Amino acid sequence: MKRRIILLIKLYITFLLIFVMQKVVFMLVNMGHADGAPLWECVLVLWNGLRLDSVTACYLLVVPWLVVCVSCFLEKMRIGRVLMPYFIVVSLIMSLIFVADIVLYWFWGAKMDANDLIYAQKPKELFASVKWWVILLGGTAIGAVAWLYVLCMRKAVGDEAGRMKSRWWSLTLLLAGGVLFVGMRGGLSQSTANPSYAYFSKESFCNHSALNPLFNMIHSLFKTEDLGKEFDYMPYADAGMIAACCYESDDGVADTLLKDTRPDILLVVWEGAGWDMVMNDSVGGNLRRYASEGVLFNNMYANNFRTDRGLVSILNGWPGLPTTSLMKMGDTGRRLPSLSRTLKNEGYVTRFVYGGDVDFTNMRGYLTESGFEQVRGRELFGKVARQSSWGAPDEYTLRPSVLECGADAGERRFDVVLTLSSHEPWMVPFERLADARKNSFAYTDSCLGVLLDSLKGRPEWERLLVVIVADHGVPLDGGQSTSDYRVSHIPMVWTGGAVKGGKVVDAMMSQSDIAATLLAQMGIDTRPFVFSRNVMSVQYAEKYHFAMHCFKNGCNLIDSVGVTRFECADGCAKVLTGEHGEREALFIKAMLQYVYGRTGEFLNGKRKNEN
Repeated sequence: MKRRIILLIKLYITFLLIFVMQKVVFMLVNMGHADGAPLWECVLVLWNGLRLDSVTACYLLVVPWLVVCVSCFLEKMRIGRVLMPYFIVVSLIMSLIFVADIVLYWFWGAKMDANDLIYAQKPKELFASVKWWVILLGGTAIGAVAWLYVLCMRKAVGDEAGRMKSRWWSLTLLLAGGVLFVGMRGGLSQSTANPSYAYFSKESFCNHSALNPLFNMIHSLFKTEDLGKEFDYMPYADAGMIAACCYESDDGVADTLLKDTRPDILLVVWEGAGWDMVMNDSVGGNLRRYASEGVLFNNMYANNFRTDRGLVSILNGWPGLPTTSLMKMGDTGRRLPSLSRTLKNEGYVTRFVYGGDVDFTNMRGYLTESGFEQVRGRELFGKVARQSSWGAPDEYTLRPSVLECGADAGERRFDVVLTLSSHEPWMVPFERLADARKNSFAYTDSCLGVLLDSLKGRPEWERLLVVIVADHGVPLDGGQSTSDYRVSHIPMVWTGGAVKGGKVVDAMMSQSDIAATLLAQMGIDTRPFVFSRNVMSVQYAEKYHFAMHCFKNGCNLIDSVGVTRFECADGCAKVLTGEHGEREALFIKAMLQYVYGRTGEFLNGKRKNEN
């Protein structure tokens, strides 16, 4: 029995050492995201991560403990050989999550969790952002790491065999099982193990480095889909009192931006077009040209950091959520208020065009349920769609012939086009700038210029409103994270013959405010859009102006006096700039609780209990 207990202890230590090495490699590879984190805190990552490492190791010991229990009855049972298949499976899973977590963090600056599995349902789209040699290197790394893990586990177990003769073996094993249970729970305290165990620093990189990737993935798999229970910082009625007043509906307008209250509408959602990236003549010359002729909203912030989440904010007027993607939920399009459905009810013909795979991340189902009568993807472009890893280059989607939706005389059109060329791996049929990332945005800008110049020469230009906005921002370089509040600053431009041009709107706003702002200009009721603010109203000028930018498991509160970052896992706020303090931290908590509560109400079809 003593040898078997020692066997389990050795295996436990082996798992801990594996997790420690994972953290060291993770920090070395992703040091570009350290953002000035002090060296001593990077060292503390190993210590502060041990608690979750221990929890994860205890979970992994359950099967070996059961095998040890069985071996006590079987004299010739070789524990190492019996556990070999288990070691192989566990090693493959651990290595896959470990390598994927490192790679995705390098690109996104965010830890991998179960929400990212939605992307794995479309491997072709998942790998479209990555060059072939990265895929080959990653596959090789997964295999090599898994093989190393198997060797370490096999070495720790050895080849123990023989039936136990002591009559106390059952009690000893029972006690060992109890220790495992306590270890899996994270101790005897009231709270059970959760990601916040690893959070110790004001620097997100240190917290992310301390977080065990295997535990984070498994924990997120079992998180509740009842969004109304996601955050519970205060009585729900109190959260509503703090947050709801910021979203009181007002359909009035202080300034009219449209000549025609029922224009044809073309909404161009530009992949990744952050302000710092495109609002300069070297990259976004055409965008700036049409911004000067039309209306420029220069104080807008993206609600989130990915396309699937940004589209929900733009098309549904819904704030970003830091812990989940609403698009992947089947009832999102049907249950949430929808810009396309609202315009469809006003007699508009609605259509969505994308040069890539519209089945990616449940996009087709979401768009169809949202009220789009036509949803067209790469099948519209035939062989052209194979010219890039993501689909048809933007020069093919941003064409007047593609956008003609065949509406009958007297019908109005609402066309939405999602671009794709300004995306990793930044490969476009265009060479003007040496920087591949900037060159891809310059390419999309050139395609946009060709489209708008062509439309401007047509009679229908006079009744056309073109809205150009980004789905999210993009880091300027590899050292900037998607959690950086500066990445969320994006432009929005209204142009076309139906627009009263030459205006700049300075009001602070988010993507979720587009729906109410547009509909109010058209004289359409905005009350269904409970989280969309009409920024052109007199009432809005008197309100607290802020923007909430969500990233993976956190958010930034941005207002006129500063920026506060909030990490959901530990409920702690960090002032990044300005004069923010406890009041802003309380506001963020109230906003998260209220937004999640209302989201749960819409998706579940019932009112949340406010007591």
